[in-house]
Amino acid sequence: MDFFSLPFTADFSSIAFSVLAILFGCSVIVWITLFMKFFSLIRVKFLQARALKLLESTKRMDELRLRFSKMPKNPLQEMFNLGDRELKKFLKSSPESDYDHRRELMDRLERMFEARILLAEKDLNAGQALLATIAVTSPFIGLFGTVIGVINTFMSIAELNSVELSVISPGIAEALVATAAGLFAAIPATLGYNLFRATIRGMTETMDYFALQLLHYLQRRLLRKK
Repeated sequence: MDFFSLPFTADFSSIAFSVLAILFGCSVIVWITLFMKFFSLIRVKFLQARALKLLESTKRMDELRLRFSKMPKNPLQEMFNLGDRELKKFLKSSPESDYDHRRELMDRLERMFEARILLAEKDLNAGQALLATIAVTSPFIGLFGTVIGVINTFMSIAELNSVELSVISPGIAEALVATAAGLFAAIPATLGYNLFRATIRGMTETMDYFALQLLHYLQRRLLRKK
């Protein structure tokens, strides 16, 4: 007998069907979230590597500005555009600024970059809470189905006054299927959450490094203009 057809061929209770339906829905949500986040993080990671390479290898500001303008929208591109715009505005309004004014600009840019990184990290963490919730709750939902199956088994024994296999097997099958369904939803959710969490942590560190390099780049340009 096929495992996935067991709930339809065995004499499962309505509560067991409800538990299995909930767990099936959780499993579908988990796999959709995993695929969406996987491709989303791969895309952002590729754009991060590209932006960092551009910043480190391109010396001319005009060329760097042109290349960043052609990139798909991403947090590092937004940080570069923000820094470039603030620097041009500062040089236009205060072309003969002293060191203290330049230091204020650098401090302001640093706070802006930190705020942008926090927003980007929040976007990267989208779906993580859902995965964590399903990973934690699915085994307990399965356990609830398991308890219901065991209860039905004892009720069948009491009603028929028999412990034959044909009497106890439906309840035991109901209990084990609920347990397996809970684990089927929880295991990929837990693995995906942990892997994505480590990936997002590394991507956040890359954004911090890019912001630091960009500050140094803008500071050198500001000093040349002085």
